[in-house]
Amino acid sequence: MATSNHSIFELNPNNEQLTIGIIYSTVALSVFPIYIPIIYTIRVTKDLNENISYKLINSMNIFDLMQSFGHFSTGIFIIFPVFTEEIYPLVIIVGYTANCLWNSSFVIMAVLALTRLGVNFFRLRANEWKWWMKVVIFVLGGYMFTVWLMGCVVSCFQLDSVNWSYNMTVPLSDFLSQQELYFCFIILAFSFSSYLIIIGSIYNQKRQIQSLSSMRTEIAILTQATVLAIYMGAVMILWHNAELWFQMTDITLALLNGSWLMFSHLNSSILIVTNRSIRQQFLTLLGGSRTKRSSMGNSVFVPKQATVVMF
Repeated sequence: MATSNHSIFELNPNNEQLTIGIIYSTVALSVFPIYIPIIYTIRVTKDLNENISYKLINSMNIFDLMQSFGHFSTGIFIIFPVFTEEIYPLVIIVGYTANCLWNSSFVIMAVLALTRLGVNFFRLRANEWKWWMKVVIFVLGGYMFTVWLMGCVVSCFQLDSVNWSYNMTVPLSDFLSQQELYFCFIILAFSFSSYLIIIGSIYNQKRQIQSLSSMRTEIAILTQATVLAIYMGAVMILWHNAELWFQMTDITLALLNGSWLMFSHLNSSILIVTNRSIRQQFLTLLGGSRTKRSSMGNSVFVPKQATVVMF
């Protein structure tokens, strides 16, 4: 279609797609007022920022926020198809970058799981970086960067109507699609299994009051891990089997992409609900906390060994 006869900001003539695009951008934009205070709270709170697990959690929060920008852009691309056609190489990069940010969250999940195992079984200090943590981050991070670079070079992603998908007509797309599925599910299985081991260990040790406190902490972690693992696993399965299971209408495609979009909302909501220290300081930042003030300033409960509420 020649674009010279049309304004690049001409609205999508398909009303259904136009509505979907507006919803995409609106929902994606709505997560910013939630994530920004959470990221700021963890960053400026000494007890949280010095804790390795919270540093990793905040990195995942930043990845989610960046993904949300990609989802917001997706809505814009759908609303203005002529504009999208004019800059389509950039559109592909934006979409695949958002996808790789999602996959990079699994890298952080793996390091978080290893960290929790270290704290519970090897007396690892919560604020001490070990050399193996840096190695794991470097290796897995380098792997994800290589995957991102390969995908951008061959343009393996495409905006199909209202949904992102792999373009199987270009080289390496099948490989990149399959490695994504295996990579993510292996880490999901490892992370969830790690917390089952931790819970079982604490239960068997039966350390009276200490064990009860630890049990509550780890059960909270396991609860969050279970919800997110099930959700993320379901999203991956649906994405990679959608053409076999569903009729590919715009509504179906929008729901598939929407399940990815809503992960950021689920992640931030569970983080606030299950973590007392973050919730209190988040509400303080918003002016809604009833935390008592002492002569030394705001009194906010922070556990001696900060609770990790993400994988």
